[in-house]
Amino acid sequence: MSDGLAPMFRMPVSFGPAPGPRNIPAAHRHRRYDKNTLALTVTAQTDASALSSLLPSAFSIEPPARLEICLLAMTDIGWLAGRGYNILMVRIPARWRGNDEVVGHFVPVVWESMADPILTGREELGWPKIFADIPTPVEEGDTWRAHAAWEGFRFLEMNADGFAPATELPPAQPMMFHKYVPRTGEWGEAEVDYFTVSSSDGPAAQVRSALQGSGRFSFSRATWEDMPTQYPIVNALAALPLEQFGLATLAESSGGGDGSGQRRLL
Repeated sequence: MSDGLAPMFRMPVSFGPAPGPRNIPAAHRHRRYDKNTLALTVTAQTDASALSSLLPSAFSIEPPARLEICLLAMTDIGWLAGRGYNILMVRIPARWRGNDEVVGHFVPVVWESMADPILTGREELGWPKIFADIPTPVEEGDTWRAHAAWEGFRFLEMNADGFAPATELPPAQPMMFHKYVPRTGEWGEAEVDYFTVSSSDGPAAQVRSALQGSGRFSFSRATWEDMPTQYPIVNALAALPLEQFGLATLAESSGGGDGSGQRRLL
């Protein structure tokens, strides 16, 4: 196809190629890169030894040891016929040393508020996506507030204030992920086990506004009863000491790539 798209399959396969962000019906393909994004990012320094426990052995921390939390509220998404969803991303500045050498962010977990992008992102891109309720950040006076929850249990709180126009935003960096699929019937064995990395694809996002201020975030420890399938994830993040919070950024943008540049790390 002239636009680079090819039929893509994922379960259930019986019904033919599955529509999605990288397999848009021909009549709507002009909407491939449509989306508006509000991104709130807060960072904190933490203990390097504790943070390293979240990194696979092929990665090393890019000092200083930092944890970045980014909440993206996405609207008017073309491949969803104008609908939207929200993303909560945990990022660790890190370096991959293999045949490739990549400096960017290792992303150990991504929460999203809709099933469809979770399925396409896990299976096609190798992003470690799981579900959460993620309301769009709200502005209360001079403060922006956000949170994430699972079945009513709030496991993350974020707030940021003191915003002023940013002279420039930090440059976008590659994001790296661990793609893993278990082998059916051989529990504990992997069918797929490798790492992937994002790269530029499609038009660059157009930044409409960019602010910087100060912010904070905190994870709340969960019991098995609170989050039966996610409590180990939340508790590992809650155990990280947050020693110093850095700049918070709030940016609005439109357009941008669709993930089709994702590739396997070598």
